[in-house]
Amino acid sequence: MHAYDHVLAGERPTLHETRALGAWLYEQQKFPQEYIQALMGHADEKMTKHYQEGHDEKKIEYLEVGAELAF
Repeated sequence: MHAYDHVLAGERPTLHETRALGAWLYEQQKFPQEYIQALMGHADEKMTKHYQEGHDEKKIEYLEVGAELAF
């Protein structure tokens, strides 16, 4: 399995990041929280919710800067 050999090791998603994204995607598809919790193997809903956090679209902030190029 060398599908991501071209991606630096530090930039590849971890197992936990992939699991968390999966839990969030199930939530977005309106699967019951109890189902997602069982799928993840979590003992309580609090841990499942923790995994589902942080996947919403983030706002992009733009900062205008001068290049100060010499001609």
